[in-house]
Amino acid sequence: MPELKVAILGAGNLGTTLAIVLAGGAPGIRAGRSRRVVLWTIEPDVAREIRERRLNTKYLPDVPLARSIGITMDLAEALAGASVVLVTVPSKVVRDVARQLATALGAGTAGPALPAIVSASKGLEAGTYRRMTEVLASELPASFSGRVLAMSGPSIAHELSRGTPTAVMLACRDTVLARAVRRDIQTPILRLQISRDVAGVELGGVLKNAYALAFGLSDGLGLGLNTKAALLARALPELARLGVALGGKRATFYGLAGLGDLVGTGLSEFSRNRRMGAELARRQGAEEALASIPGVVEGIGSVRLARDLAARHDLRLPLLEGIAAAVDQAGDPLKLITRLIG
Repeated sequence: MPELKVAILGAGNLGTTLAIVLAGGAPGIRAGRSRRVVLWTIEPDVAREIRERRLNTKYLPDVPLARSIGITMDLAEALAGASVVLVTVPSKVVRDVARQLATALGAGTAGPALPAIVSASKGLEAGTYRRMTEVLASELPASFSGRVLAMSGPSIAHELSRGTPTAVMLACRDTVLARAVRRDIQTPILRLQISRDVAGVELGGVLKNAYALAFGLSDGLGLGLNTKAALLARALPELARLGVALGGKRATFYGLAGLGDLVGTGLSEFSRNRRMGAELARRQGAEEALASIPGVVEGIGSVRLARDLAARHDLRLPLLEGIAAAVDQAGDPLKLITRLIG
């Protein structure tokens, strides 16, 4: 098969991990096909370290990057000739990146063929409550209507970057396009299942971050697997109820993008959201805890937005409300957990 180019916007832990996986850019990881992978970042220190030392210690320590993985701070250079553009930046900057992307694409930077735009960013836009594919579609040229996809599922960077297999969802109303993108970016260790439920796949990725905080609260209190099993049994139906109210399909939340992602994020020792919950359980303030955790903790914003959306839809979700109370330091974490699993 001919070589294709994949541009990855954002060189955080997920973006760097996807670059490694798609390029076969670490020992023991096979790409499955020839790809030219280019990472785009706005952080000079990250770009410099990747270029000179083939490391990204800021976001993915101890994992070397192959020299075949490109790095640039020039968006036009990243997009030139790309067939697929993966957006992995934090949700709070997606609109800003989308505007830059729209300008570059409108200028014909990517070439005559329109690339597919795949959002791997997990979050809702504050104020508008829009999903990330909606934010991207609202800023991109009209010619990209229908060419924005969502990718979400259990994908802990520490494991995936070291060759541990996983499966995630790739969602698009156009299944023909989704299959084409799957052919382009699927690898022996990154398997993709196709769904037409774009809303459900994205919402699963957002809401699991909020509920993952509860598993961290349990760990921070020194509770065990019994407690976490009870939390899971309470969290999943709540997550699905809210997700359905927001437009997703119930079955989606019991698959990779809901249950699968919740288990991965809630139980992994490398999950920032789980760690955030643990810090909150130790009575550390939210801002202080955030400062101690490298990278973006999407769960804090997600739990507040989810609480607001639940209220808008007249849904009573006790576990979500309890997590929000813990974030706001409005109750004793142990009492909250024991009450909510009862």
